[in-house]
Amino acid sequence: MTHPDQSDRPELETVASHDDVADFGIPVSLDEIGATVAVEREFLTALVWAPGELTTSIVRALVGDGRLAAHAPLFYLPGHGEVFRLVVESVDAAAPLAPADLARHFTDPRATAPFRNLLMEIASPNPAGPWPLPTDADLPALAQAVVDQWHRRGYQALLERMGTVLAEERNDDLGAHWEALSLHQRTAERTRAAVLDALGGLTVDPAPS
Repeated sequence: MTHPDQSDRPELETVASHDDVADFGIPVSLDEIGATVAVEREFLTALVWAPGELTTSIVRALVGDGRLAAHAPLFYLPGHGEVFRLVVESVDAAAPLAPADLARHFTDPRATAPFRNLLMEIASPNPAGPWPLPTDADLPALAQAVVDQWHRRGYQALLERMGTVLAEERNDDLGAHWEALSLHQRTAERTRAAVLDALGGLTVDPAPS
């Protein structure tokens, strides 16, 4: 980024917000990507198969004032985020999504083949396959794991953005960039703490033996 005429730049408007930084962040290795995808898939499968009351409780713990927005980039894979948004919408409509409800989304002409495959895998988990059905008791821990992955990717995004700032921006602007990115960091910390507190307050009945 070059600045031939710094006087043309509105003060801090182009350097200080970094509002887009919350929209990205990638795992740092292929192994981490694989683990991230697996945890997300297990969580979504458990969420869809859980009793409606538990699904609602988990969604309310994750999404709401002081917690995550429904459109927040909680999931690494966009398809996973889309499934979660379907679940959130169903909870908001007081009709939590069940496995059978995925059929109508499967037949949506706008759905891509990979998204249809994802819906099929969630609707029919294979106990002997790579995506078995987690138990209801696993759901709060899986939700926390997904949030922790989002949290870690956020730090990766902040570090990458600050690295770009150091490479491209003038010294006089570094403090404003740092402060703006720090605001995102503090917001993420408050959000994660609120979500984990809500998840920790849930009581899940153990599966019958």
